[in-house]
Amino acid sequence: MDRTALQDRLLPNNTCFGCGPANPDGLQLKSYEDGDALVASWTPRPGLNGPPHVTHGGVVAVPMDCHATWAAMMHFQRVRSDGRMAAVTAGYSVNLRAPTPIGQRIDLRGWVVEGTERKARVRVTAYAGDLLTAEFEGTFVAVPPFQY
Repeated sequence: MDRTALQDRLLPNNTCFGCGPANPDGLQLKSYEDGDALVASWTPRPGLNGPPHVTHGGVVAVPMDCHATWAAMMHFQRVRSDGRMAAVTAGYSVNLRAPTPIGQRIDLRGWVVEGTERKARVRVTAYAGDLLTAEFEGTFVAVPPFQY
Protein backbone atom coordinates (compact mmCIF):
# COMPACT_ATOMS: atom_id res chain seq x y z
CA MET A 1 0.00 0.00 0.00
CA ASP A 2 1.19 3.52 -0.84
CA ARG A 3 2.05 5.33 2.43
CA THR A 4 2.10 8.74 0.77
CA ALA A 5 -0.48 11.11 2.25
CA LEU A 6 -3.64 11.35 0.16
CA GLN A 7 -3.18 15.12 -0.07
CA ASP A 8 0.34 14.81 -1.49
CA ARG A 9 -0.55 11.99 -3.84
CA LEU A 10 -3.87 13.23 -5.22
CA LEU A 11 -3.96 17.04 -4.89
CA PRO A 12 -0.40 18.35 -4.45
CA ASN A 13 -1.37 21.86 -5.67
CA ASN A 14 -4.24 22.24 -3.20
CA THR A 15 -3.99 25.46 -1.15
CA CYS A 16 -6.60 24.58 1.50
CA PHE A 17 -5.68 26.07 4.89
CA GLY A 18 -6.28 22.79 6.69
CA CYS A 19 -4.85 20.17 4.35
CA GLY A 20 -3.33 21.82 1.30
CA PRO A 21 0.24 20.73 0.54
CA ALA A 22 0.69 23.98 -1.44
CA ASN A 23 -0.21 26.24 1.50
CA PRO A 24 2.95 26.86 3.53
CA ASP A 25 0.96 28.85 6.14
CA GLY A 26 -1.69 26.15 6.60
CA LEU A 27 -2.00 23.24 9.00
CA GLN A 28 -0.56 20.74 6.46
CA LEU A 29 -2.81 17.88 7.58
CA LYS A 30 -1.81 14.53 6.06
CA SER A 31 -4.42 11.75 5.82
CA TYR A 32 -3.61 8.07 5.33
CA GLU A 33 -5.83 5.12 4.52
CA ASP A 34 -6.24 2.57 7.33
CA GLY A 35 -8.72 -0.07 6.17
CA ASP A 36 -12.13 1.57 5.88
CA ALA A 37 -10.98 4.59 7.87
CA LEU A 38 -8.50 7.43 7.48
CA VAL A 39 -5.95 8.41 10.10
CA ALA A 40 -3.99 11.62 10.54
CA SER A 41 -2.14 13.53 13.19
CA TRP A 42 -1.32 17.19 13.64
CA THR A 43 0.19 19.34 16.34
CA PRO A 44 -1.52 22.66 17.08
CA ARG A 45 1.14 25.37 17.07
CA PRO A 46 1.37 28.43 19.31
CA GLY A 47 -0.79 31.24 17.97
CA LEU A 48 -3.74 28.91 17.29
CA ASN A 49 -4.92 29.10 20.87
CA GLY A 50 -8.03 30.46 22.49
CA PRO A 51 -7.35 30.23 26.23
CA PRO A 52 -3.67 29.89 27.18
CA HIS A 53 -2.21 26.51 26.11
CA VAL A 54 -5.54 25.40 24.57
CA THR A 55 -6.33 25.23 20.85
CA HIS A 56 -9.14 27.55 19.77
CA GLY A 57 -12.32 25.49 19.23
CA GLY A 58 -12.79 26.79 15.69
CA VAL A 59 -9.25 25.75 14.83
CA VAL A 60 -9.93 22.26 16.21
CA ALA A 61 -12.77 21.97 13.69
CA VAL A 62 -10.60 22.78 10.65
CA PRO A 63 -8.48 19.61 10.46
CA MET A 64 -11.50 17.49 11.41
CA ASP A 65 -13.49 18.99 8.51
CA CYS A 66 -10.59 18.45 6.09
CA HIS A 67 -10.03 14.89 7.27
CA ALA A 68 -13.75 14.11 6.93
CA THR A 69 -13.77 15.61 3.44
CA TRP A 70 -10.97 13.24 2.43
CA ALA A 71 -12.89 10.29 3.89
CA ALA A 72 -15.92 11.33 1.81
CA MET A 73 -13.80 11.78 -1.33
CA MET A 74 -12.31 8.32 -0.95
CA HIS A 75 -15.83 6.92 -0.46
CA PHE A 76 -17.04 8.64 -3.65
CA GLN A 77 -14.03 7.37 -5.56
CA ARG A 78 -14.91 3.79 -4.54
CA VAL A 79 -18.66 3.89 -5.23
CA ARG A 80 -18.98 6.16 -8.26
CA SER A 81 -18.69 4.63 -11.71
CA ASP A 82 -17.09 7.84 -13.04
CA GLY A 83 -14.42 7.76 -10.32
CA ARG A 84 -15.25 11.32 -9.28
CA MET A 85 -13.65 12.01 -5.94
CA ALA A 86 -14.21 15.69 -5.11
CA ALA A 87 -16.45 16.54 -2.17
CA VAL A 88 -17.58 19.64 -0.33
CA THR A 89 -18.95 20.08 3.16
CA ALA A 90 -22.73 20.50 3.36
CA GLY A 91 -22.76 20.89 7.14
CA TYR A 92 -21.14 19.65 10.32
CA SER A 93 -21.15 19.72 14.09
CA VAL A 94 -18.25 19.47 16.50
CA ASN A 95 -18.55 18.50 20.15
CA LEU A 96 -15.56 19.71 22.15
CA ARG A 97 -15.12 17.10 24.89
CA ALA A 98 -11.91 18.35 26.55
CA PRO A 99 -9.35 21.10 25.93
CA THR A 100 -7.15 20.33 22.91
CA PRO A 101 -3.63 21.23 24.05
CA ILE A 102 -1.28 23.43 22.05
CA GLY A 103 1.98 21.69 21.16
CA GLN A 104 0.76 18.12 21.67
CA ARG A 105 0.12 15.64 18.84
CA ILE A 106 -3.58 15.19 18.08
CA ASP A 107 -4.60 11.92 16.41
CA LEU A 108 -7.61 11.91 14.10
CA ARG A 109 -9.60 8.92 12.89
CA GLY A 110 -12.38 9.38 10.34
CA TRP A 111 -14.82 7.00 8.70
CA VAL A 112 -17.96 7.06 6.58
CA VAL A 113 -20.98 5.96 8.61
CA GLU A 114 -23.48 6.24 5.76
CA GLY A 115 -22.94 6.93 2.10
CA THR A 116 -24.39 6.90 -1.40
CA GLU A 117 -22.97 8.01 -4.75
CA ARG A 118 -23.91 11.62 -4.00
CA LYS A 119 -23.78 12.05 -0.22
CA ALA A 120 -21.71 10.78 2.71
CA ARG A 121 -22.03 11.17 6.46
CA VAL A 122 -18.63 11.06 8.15
CA ARG A 123 -17.45 10.91 11.77
CA VAL A 124 -14.05 11.96 13.06
CA THR A 125 -12.58 11.66 16.55
CA ALA A 126 -9.65 13.65 17.93
CA TYR A 127 -7.43 12.34 20.70
CA ALA A 128 -4.54 13.90 22.63
CA GLY A 129 -2.93 10.69 23.85
CA ASP A 130 -5.77 8.73 25.47
CA LEU A 131 -7.94 11.83 25.98
CA LEU A 132 -10.87 12.34 23.58
CA THR A 133 -10.84 16.08 22.89
CA ALA A 134 -13.40 16.41 20.09
CA GLU A 135 -15.99 14.53 18.03
CA PHE A 136 -17.07 15.63 14.56
CA GLU A 137 -19.95 14.58 12.33
CA GLY A 138 -20.49 16.05 8.90
CA THR A 139 -22.41 15.64 5.67
CA PHE A 140 -20.54 15.86 2.37
CA VAL A 141 -21.72 15.94 -1.22
CA ALA A 142 -19.97 14.84 -4.41
CA VAL A 143 -18.99 17.59 -6.84
CA PRO A 144 -17.01 17.73 -10.08
CA PRO A 145 -13.25 17.68 -9.42
CA PHE A 146 -11.63 21.06 -8.80
CA GLN A 147 -8.90 22.50 -11.01
CA TYR A 148 -5.81 23.62 -9.08
